[in-house]
Amino acid sequence: DKLVATYAQVAVVDLSGLRGEIGAAVHEILARAPECCVIITGANAAPGIVSRAVTAGARGFLLKPYQPEDLVNTIRDAYTSLQELRRLQRVDRAPGGVKPGVVIAVYSPKGGVGCTTIATNIAVALTHRAKGAVALVDLDLQFGDIGIALDLKGANSVADLLTHVDAIDSSLVDEVFVRHASGVRVLLAPDNLGMVPSIDPDRVARVVDQLRPHFQYIVCDLWSSLEDLTLATLRMADRIVLVTTPELPSLRNLRRVIAATGLMLQDERTLLVANRVPGKVGIGIPEIERGLGRTVAATIPSEGVGITEAINRGISILDDRARAKAGSSYRKLADLIIQGLAPAAAAGTARRFVATT
Repeated sequence: DKLVATYAQVAVVDLSGLRGEIGAAVHEILARAPECCVIITGANAAPGIVSRAVTAGARGFLLKPYQPEDLVNTIRDAYTSLQELRRLQRVDRAPGGVKPGVVIAVYSPKGGVGCTTIATNIAVALTHRAKGAVALVDLDLQFGDIGIALDLKGANSVADLLTHVDAIDSSLVDEVFVRHASGVRVLLAPDNLGMVPSIDPDRVARVVDQLRPHFQYIVCDLWSSLEDLTLATLRMADRIVLVTTPELPSLRNLRRVIAATGLMLQDERTLLVANRVPGKVGIGIPEIERGLGRTVAATIPSEGVGITEAINRGISILDDRARAKAGSSYRKLADLIIQGLAPAAAAGTARRFVATT
């Protein structure tokens, strides 16, 4: 049951192997995995069967016999439609007609590939493009480094919002968030490691969702472990920045996670970003794309000395007025994120860009 609830994004139910009533079966699946997209297949398309399935929450019906590409297309269309419906529901729930903030999740299953640096610089770049406020949230609750990356200290953290999850207002946001010189509002990870095991991941995910009315963009730096909080944030995110480096361990971990999570990391929300390019081991962009089965949407060049110096000084690459390719890459990545989220933008594979001087 836990495996279904954690990983299932799409469930294909064959009527021929179903013992009970179709409506009850769909209800049971959605009770275990509320975010799941349920599709029914069968040789009998009687109106009563289809009606009961749809009423229970199924998103599609595929009549047998069918070709493999028919199943792929049905899954893709139903899943995309469900994601758009949920996006519109978030807009409808926004108070006073306010457009809800966009959640951007930065994630890699391999630690040390530069997610914190990328999340920090995306947030800073977005402050120059956003009309509203930009938040940077450290969701690596155990070993988050955003405070170090931006040379910030604060008495409060994400833990201070957990008891107010349904009453987060502007005054509480002002109290708990730390303001960086760039204009980014930062929600730090807890300093006390002892309190982390007692933190409810679902409540943290709800906190992030409740921040939408207060910010135009909410950039979340995730822990590399595929635990409950990471999965919940990836599900709710409007945009996922999936980070890899041109190294075999990083690519292997990412390939395994993509296989385990199914469509969650393979839909139009996800941008694959190759960091520290070119690598020392000679793995090029074409090899990365073939290995992962995805187009690399953006590359960040390897400029270790400049980036390390910026981190040690507690500033972002952009705040350092860097003329380096890395600074240009972060600005272009921010533009790509915004373009992909524009209402008129067509769904599909994003074009890859490479930084230029």
